[in-house]
Amino acid sequence: MILLRVIAVLLMVAGTAFAQKKPKALPPPADVAKNLETLQGLIPAILNAEKELESLRAELAKAPTDEAKKEITTRVDAQRERVNQLRSNFRIVATGVEDSAYLSAAEEEASFDNEFKDLLKPLFNGLREATSKPREMEELRSELRVWSERQKVSKAALDRAKVALASAENGDVKTELDAIRNLWTSRVDEASSETQTLSRQIEEREKNTPSALDMISGMLSDFWRSRGLNLLLAFGSALVVYLVTRRIYRGVRKISPLHRKRGNGLMARSADLIVAAAAVVLAVFTATLIFYLKGDWLMLAITIIFILGLLWASKRALPPYIEQIKVILNLGPVRQGERLIYSGIPWRVDTLNMYCDFSNPELTGGTMRLPVKDVLPLHSRISEAKEPWFPTKENDWVRLSDATFGKVLQQTPEQVVVLRLGGSLKTYPTADFLDQRPENLSRGFRVATVFGIGYGHRAGATSEIPEALQESVLRHLVENLGRELVRSVRVEFNAAGASSLDYRVMADFNGEAAQRFSALERMIQAACIDICNEREWDIPFPQMVIHQATVS
Repeated sequence: MILLRVIAVLLMVAGTAFAQKKPKALPPPADVAKNLETLQGLIPAILNAEKELESLRAELAKAPTDEAKKEITTRVDAQRERVNQLRSNFRIVATGVEDSAYLSAAEEEASFDNEFKDLLKPLFNGLREATSKPREMEELRSELRVWSERQKVSKAALDRAKVALASAENGDVKTELDAIRNLWTSRVDEASSETQTLSRQIEEREKNTPSALDMISGMLSDFWRSRGLNLLLAFGSALVVYLVTRRIYRGVRKISPLHRKRGNGLMARSADLIVAAAAVVLAVFTATLIFYLKGDWLMLAITIIFILGLLWASKRALPPYIEQIKVILNLGPVRQGERLIYSGIPWRVDTLNMYCDFSNPELTGGTMRLPVKDVLPLHSRISEAKEPWFPTKENDWVRLSDATFGKVLQQTPEQVVVLRLGGSLKTYPTADFLDQRPENLSRGFRVATVFGIGYGHRAGATSEIPEALQESVLRHLVENLGRELVRSVRVEFNAAGASSLDYRVMADFNGEAAQRFSALERMIQAACIDICNEREWDIPFPQMVIHQATVS
């Protein structure tokens, strides 16, 4: 119901915007006085050009030879073109509209090229429309610069021709110079006419050009009324179609026997992938249909070109995605529910999709998400139920291969922080921490040490002495730690050393005694010394005996 209401609201907004659309305001009328002044300046140029055209036609009728007729005909055509141009300028100033704006192009023959051009025409028309005014102004200014330069050149030539004509005395020379003067006079009139027309056009366009703020607000308003609204409607409809498709499939998935019986099997995963692709296709089709129904050919052309581009690119882009599809379908080297190593840390594969989820239950924040393309080089294996995911937990006491001893304060996928005795903190990257082969003492541990007594007590070396040492060490440890922390104590004869009878003392402790690990060996040695003092047993020390050879 919520989705249907969203669609209804979008349609109402669209209808309201189209109903309130106002026609563009016509530009203000031109300054009549300035237009009349410009038109009055053009009249003499037109009359002079027409008189010169009639004179050339009369001269053409009296031409004595074919070559002369050909030359005069060329001049007549040029003069006729000039007259037409002057009259066109007159019409432009009078009406403000060029003849080309009224004339339409002839229809082209239907062909594949023409059809493809028709498809791209809305796109190019949109770009041309967006930049039409700046381009027109630049073209007018450029043309004005050209005609201004021509006007300067023609005036300079006319002045020199007048000076030469005033100084000439020969009649033939005067005749030729008079023809040259008439030629450059017509050119001056033509350049002046073009300059006045272009200046007037530029002046009117600049006067009618809105400010930058008004232009931007107008562009945004026009975009919102037409393409902006169509784009919003198309995007909203596509999103609604996608979400509705996905929601319907989730409902079907709950009651589908394919998913209820086989869970995440091949067929179920294939159905998930097909429906996900179908939802995207339906969303794109909906957006395209909205543009078609609204008659927005520009956005429709852009959408079609985008779709064609995707199809063309899929020829090269699709093969690498085949391996990703295998992983998503649970057919690749990484399988859901198995165990893999990533960045030196073990992870459990929770879900496989476009983004794959992994977890490690023994780490704080032990979740990770990777795109499926990053999972391709990995491999997973079946994990045993009792297989640990990390050698330690937080607050466990550990001993590392670099002789570090302390309590694990924090362990995350990025780092492990160890609190050492005395309060200092030592931080390891998690992979480096595992490389230190941590020994976890919080599950229980053993402390073993060697203690020796003198050879003078050989009689009870294998019976009385081990029992006495064992009893003394156990009593001493229980008095200092408590019976619940001491699991067992055992003393065995180890070896007959160079100067003592050595005994190996082994004590097993509960994990709660781990924080006193460094002091336990000293406690055991102290208990052994106490029993030696009590029984008056000698504690030997290394001796060096010097034998003196007898000289005969």
